[in-house]
Amino acid sequence: MIINYSFLMNKIIKVFIFSLAIIFANISIAQKTFLLNDPYKNYKIAQELFDKEKYSSAQYYFKDVINKFNNPQDEVRINAEYYFAVCALKLYHRNVETILTRFSLDHPDHPKSKDIYFQLGKHYYQTKKFKKSIEFFEKVDQYDLSSEDQSEYLFKLGYSKFMKKNLAESKVLFNELLQSKTDYDVPATYYYSHIAYAQGKYQTALVGFRKIANNKMFKPIIPYYITQILYQQNKYDELIAYGPLYIDSITEKRKGEFAKLIGDSYFKKNQYERSLEYYQTFMRNAKSTRESNYQVGYCYYQTKKYKKAIEIFSRVATTDDSLTQISYYHMADSYLNLDEKDYARNAFQEASKLNFDLDIRRNSLFNYAKLAYELSYNPYDEAINAFQQFIEDFPDSEDAKDAYEFLLKVYLTTKNYDDALASMDKIKNKDPRMQKAYQTIVYNRAVEQYHNREYKNAIANFELVKRYPIDQNLNAMSQFWIGESNYNLKEYLRAVESYEKFRFINGAILTDQFLDLDFHIGYSYFEKANPYENLSGHEAKTQKEELRNALKYFRNYIHQYNLPDSSNYKIALLRIADTYFLLREDSLAIENYALSSKVGNENHSYALNQMATSQGLIQDYLGKINTLKRLTDQYPNSKYQVSSLLNLAQAYKDENRNNESIDTYLKFIDEYPNNNLISKAYVEIGSIYLKEQNHQEAEKFLLTVMDNYPDAEQENQLATELMMEVYNLRGNLTGYYDWLSSRGIDVSVQEKDSTLWRSVVLARDNGDCNKQIEKASYYLDNIEEPVREISAHYFMANCYYAEDKKTQALFHYDYISAKPNNNYYIEALKYAGEITYDAKDFKKSLTYFSVLEDVSINQEDLSISKKGQFYCFHYLDNPNSTIKYAKKVLQLSDLNNKLQEDAYLFLGQSYQKINQLDSAKLYYDSVVQFTKSIAAAEAKYHICEIAFKSEDYISCESLIMELVKQKPSYDYWLAKGILLLGDNFTAQKDYFNAKHSIESILDNYDGYKKDEILAVAVQKIEYIQNLELNEMQEQPEQEELEIELETIDKDLENTPEVLNPKEVDSKEIKKDENK
Repeated sequence: MIINYSFLMNKIIKVFIFSLAIIFANISIAQKTFLLNDPYKNYKIAQELFDKEKYSSAQYYFKDVINKFNNPQDEVRINAEYYFAVCALKLYHRNVETILTRFSLDHPDHPKSKDIYFQLGKHYYQTKKFKKSIEFFEKVDQYDLSSEDQSEYLFKLGYSKFMKKNLAESKVLFNELLQSKTDYDVPATYYYSHIAYAQGKYQTALVGFRKIANNKMFKPIIPYYITQILYQQNKYDELIAYGPLYIDSITEKRKGEFAKLIGDSYFKKNQYERSLEYYQTFMRNAKSTRESNYQVGYCYYQTKKYKKAIEIFSRVATTDDSLTQISYYHMADSYLNLDEKDYARNAFQEASKLNFDLDIRRNSLFNYAKLAYELSYNPYDEAINAFQQFIEDFPDSEDAKDAYEFLLKVYLTTKNYDDALASMDKIKNKDPRMQKAYQTIVYNRAVEQYHNREYKNAIANFELVKRYPIDQNLNAMSQFWIGESNYNLKEYLRAVESYEKFRFINGAILTDQFLDLDFHIGYSYFEKANPYENLSGHEAKTQKEELRNALKYFRNYIHQYNLPDSSNYKIALLRIADTYFLLREDSLAIENYALSSKVGNENHSYALNQMATSQGLIQDYLGKINTLKRLTDQYPNSKYQVSSLLNLAQAYKDENRNNESIDTYLKFIDEYPNNNLISKAYVEIGSIYLKEQNHQEAEKFLLTVMDNYPDAEQENQLATELMMEVYNLRGNLTGYYDWLSSRGIDVSVQEKDSTLWRSVVLARDNGDCNKQIEKASYYLDNIEEPVREISAHYFMANCYYAEDKKTQALFHYDYISAKPNNNYYIEALKYAGEITYDAKDFKKSLTYFSVLEDVSINQEDLSISKKGQFYCFHYLDNPNSTIKYAKKVLQLSDLNNKLQEDAYLFLGQSYQKINQLDSAKLYYDSVVQFTKSIAAAEAKYHICEIAFKSEDYISCESLIMELVKQKPSYDYWLAKGILLLGDNFTAQKDYFNAKHSIESILDNYDGYKKDEILAVAVQKIEYIQNLELNEMQEQPEQEELEIELETIDKDLENTPEVLNPKEVDSKEIKKDENK
């Protein structure tokens, strides 16, 4: 049998192929079944979700995979655990560190364990916990990472160390990163350059910054660094060429500092105008420092913008250092260039107080002293001390000789005489010029004391004028003023002695005062005679001798010189007449009163009144009548009008010119209805009618007294007695007693009244006040309706007043003043007004003086009432009424210098209080022109105050300078003026000169109300300092360039902001992990 091997082989092959097909089919079916039941399906899904960055969903599937694999070493499970942890990291789970760390502990040898630390480092980097990021990055083996991961590792570790201020290690990491091309080249270059800048390696930093200058991420900030570096390298020309190109693109918060760098560069090149352009931008956008203010001020100074320079320099001078000293010095020079020497003086003084630069101090001290002398108004004469200090501190300098010469001149212009004298006393060997200066100063000080009524001190200093008798005129004048001072001290014989010495001293005859010498001597004798006192015995004889001496000198005065136009000539004639009058040589008195009444156009009422009195004494009644008629007609408003009318009426009566007498009395009654002598006039008219036996008219006038003026004791008693003659003329004398009874007048009671009253009168005549008070009290207590009640109270009041028991005296004067029209009514009002005024009870005093004005019978009482009301209204702070009575006072004929001075001053104050400033200034000016006393200084101060309140600051300053220059000066008002000057400067925001003015008070004032003045000065200084502080705070604030940095990934999506390069080493950057 032949075997068909070919068929067999085909058969076998077919079977084999079929078998293989079956086998492979079975295998395929098995695989398909495996896949359908694949436990890794969720892993695959999770992986896909992870790749799509859907970490939350991916984490869910990874968790499912982990749960389905029981074998912890299964590779799929390990991978699932790894990616589960990474998802937690990507999702910022709180326990991410625990999850990742657990994976590392569970699989320490697994390759992915090495990646865990890298992932944790990135996580903490992303969350800005740089300390933790560094911790985990440093556990990573860099060389286990891929090339791409190595770049990320180096950058993020470097950046983390940068943020933790570990700049050295950070720089190494950035440098390593920059050795090859990576996606982190730009930010790495930036931070590498930044660190180089912070370490002072400016060229390295500059190269790096220039590499990335056009990168859009860093382009806004690179110019800032480059300008900083160029400035640090002193490459000012390059900076000037570079900086201005970018200034418009610089952010507002950095523009100020950027502009300053450009301005500083121009400043270094002495291009001050260009520098100012950028400094102005800087000051608009940033808060300036003292140093930058100095540079700006210096630019203004160099460009001759002196006002602006002063303003800026004043901001620098806030603490004692060299910068302040040189700022003051430049301020002083700026003021000089503006011809404002007052302020230059202040600035030189401040510069001279500091010792940081001796050349500046020397120059400032000399210039300060020179200006103080040149301006000649320095209130505390620091110039004296300044020149002395200069001579002591710089004896070998070129200016020392000039300083001595100026010191000599200062002595001759000073107003602070006491300090000048104290200074000069230190100079042992005075040359003739210094002696002359000493003589002038001590004379001026004495004159100042004289004007201030310090007469004893004035005499002492006038005597010192003769210590160095260089100037004969001053010698002579000092002797004259010694006489005047003694006269004002009422040392009249010493005054005469001084005047006589003046007569024979060298140089006296050339003075104006020499012409009036006999006048002054005559007046001294006249006052020494105490002419208005009635003396007896030896005193009377001495009085007569002194009056004769007065007469001699007054007559010498009017005969020796032809002085009819002199005011003293008329006064001398009056005193000659008065002296003859007192010596009872009435004919000569009348002759001189007549002469006096023909001199000038002044009021001659006094001379006419005295002449009428003298004519009456020599029984020239016709002459008396004519003189009184002239007086009442020509001077109806004189203080003698009331007494003149009464005297004229009496003179007519004495001459039996009864109708004229009655008419004159009636005129008096009509013109002065409230006068307390009205009752006397009625009685006199009644007596004249009785004289003419017209009992009807007589009774009418007498009863008017008794009915209308019951408190006029003497007139009532006289009227009662005259009524007997009325009844006698009627032929009904018996009816007189019936009339007495009808009036309630008991004759027996009158006798008792008269008996008890005699003891009062006897005590009074004996001058025994204690007995007088005792008897008057007994009289008042024992008579039910005392006839002399008012007199008793008056006598008691006068005794209490004489014993200085003012309260008791006031009780009795007050009682009298409550009963008008008695004989003592006016006297009681005067005394009551005086007592209450002295007790400062101005309101009550005003009441008395007001009534006194209405009832005064003569000009003297009227004058007292007006003066009293004037002062009361002033102290009661009633400006309108003060004005009214001040003007009345100024019209008084007995107006003395002190009263006139007060009237002008109080008028000014009152008008100022009611805001009528023009009128106030008018009267203040009157004070200044009228006197050199302290009132003038006060008035001048108020004039300054008005200018200040009117916001006329220029005038205010000028007026205060006048106050400072005023001679004599008065410390209190001088200090007030300088404080006001401080306010004046403050109002103009000139804080430097304001503080300087006020500090001069703190340094020098030691006068009246020192505590008050110094407290005000301190308060004003604090106010100015607060104003300066507020202005500083109002300056634009340069924003700190401490910027929070965003983490930077290789995609560079976020642009970092720059730290202030100046502060990179000093500022603590607070991050989340430090909170």
